[in-house]
Amino acid sequence: MNAKKLIIILLILMMLSIPITFAKNGDYTVPSVVKDITVEKDGSTVITEKIVYEIEGSVNGVFRDIPLKDNQSVINISVKTPGYYNKLDIERNDSNVKMKVWLYNDEAKTQKTNNEKVEVTYKYTITKGLKIYNDIAELQYMTWGNDWNTNVDHMESNIHIPCTKDDVEYWNNPETYVTSSEWTSTDTLTTKLDNISSKTSFEQRLLMPKDYFENATNAQIININAKDLIEQNQREYKQQNDFNATVSTIYKIFIGLLCLIPFGVYLKYGREPKIDYDAEYEYDVPSDESPVQVNAIMVGDVGEVDIDAIPATILDLIDRKYYRIVLNDQTSTIIRRTDKDASDLREYEKSIIAYLSKYEENGDISIGEFGKKSNRSDFRSFMFKWLKDAKEEVASESVIEKYFDNSGNRIFRILALAFMLFIPLSLIFVLLRVIPIRVSPFYIYSLLLLFVMAIIIIILPNTLGGRWTREGKEKHEKWKNFKKYIKDYSLIEERPPASVQVWGRYLVYAAALGCADEVTRNMKQYLNSHDVSEDYFSQSSAVSFAYYNGFAHVESSVNTFARTDSDSGISGIGSAGSGGFGGGGGGTF
Repeated sequence: MNAKKLIIILLILMMLSIPITFAKNGDYTVPSVVKDITVEKDGSTVITEKIVYEIEGSVNGVFRDIPLKDNQSVINISVKTPGYYNKLDIERNDSNVKMKVWLYNDEAKTQKTNNEKVEVTYKYTITKGLKIYNDIAELQYMTWGNDWNTNVDHMESNIHIPCTKDDVEYWNNPETYVTSSEWTSTDTLTTKLDNISSKTSFEQRLLMPKDYFENATNAQIININAKDLIEQNQREYKQQNDFNATVSTIYKIFIGLLCLIPFGVYLKYGREPKIDYDAEYEYDVPSDESPVQVNAIMVGDVGEVDIDAIPATILDLIDRKYYRIVLNDQTSTIIRRTDKDASDLREYEKSIIAYLSKYEENGDISIGEFGKKSNRSDFRSFMFKWLKDAKEEVASESVIEKYFDNSGNRIFRILALAFMLFIPLSLIFVLLRVIPIRVSPFYIYSLLLLFVMAIIIIILPNTLGGRWTREGKEKHEKWKNFKKYIKDYSLIEERPPASVQVWGRYLVYAAALGCADEVTRNMKQYLNSHDVSEDYFSQSSAVSFAYYNGFAHVESSVNTFARTDSDSGISGIGSAGSGGFGGGGGGTF
């Protein structure tokens, strides 16, 4: 049970950490982007980007990274920030240009922006981005790079070419987020996209007649015929993209089916049978099962024996005259083994007798002294073995099998193991590109969902996946109603036990059901209110034992030893999607 609690705590902490992670100071979102890409006749490309940042908390500013390839360069950089003052810093190296835009609310540039919606317009020119081959001119532009850590709600791209759209081919790599892409004039291609995921790139590729460009000093000149190769590359890219989309769809369907399987298992194996029994209370012991059997049926997972079964068994042995009470008062309880033959007892009952005998002195066993002389390690070793042996003995008696069908719970456990194995295997296959699925937010959330479902399946009681037989359901309801009766003093007053011996049996089963303290209080209140003599108690060893706190002494010793230590104190032609130039990323700083 402690392990289950630990798992639950870790899950809660993990869930609580998610909003903290996403709410840190300086986070931002990008609701909209509008880009104009103007291809000049000299081969240079003028880029104008209007990016809207919604900034959480206080930041120094925003930045934009432009990666460079080969002999490309970025010139004529300027920035506008309507409604805000700015300072532009440009950092250059051989492979990258970074534009850092410091943002201020005042002209003196002393007040940083805080929880603002800022529109930043970047304008710059890229040289050597356009490629001119022997047979064609190519614009391969990464309109949006995969270095952005946020989604984009809406983006519009306008590509302006130097002549008309006649004989121009274009591709969007990929088409996933594109809502429309069309020529809005003879020289302008307008493409609109929605809900672009973070860490996602989007490329646009155009093939134009090379005679559009005269004296193209700012283009890359590549001495090969490229048109057929590029078209073939785009066909292969589309085939691969279509295949990836199919795999992604199959994966989503598979995840959906995995999530539905537990519900199907519950519907087939977990729904309880209907029975005719409808009594509200049981005023007598419902059946003759042993206290340990009742504990296995009623407390926690069906078939498991918990710590309450140990004091219940001791009290049962006292009630059945295997021990007699030598001394019993508020401070001390001493019992002595009788000469009653124990050969017919169950093995777990014999092992209790054997364990207690280790602490005899002249035949007497002091419950208080037992607590002092025993040690936690010794008792816990005994306890774990005893619980295991008792569980196996109860199972061998076919009581659980008779009353409870555990098939659904076994399937649940297999599912939980399958989910736990699927998560790392899926990650390995995806990261190694054995399975062509992008590590998207959906993919991460789907694995998280499977993990949470596996944990839930593990910690749920086996009564959810399994179900009672008709006989077991009636038996369980009767014991549950009996427990309600013995815990309710008003019902005890109305329908008291017929004799002190019956009181004794009630106390034994109350211990097995985990409610001995409440039932003992009810018994004391009832007996005291009726002026019962001490001679009356002596007719039942269990009643006498409980009345004078003997059972409390046993529970105290057992529970103290049962606690853990922690409880007491854890070539020149680019491939489709690669981007000839452009892309990069940005954010806040």
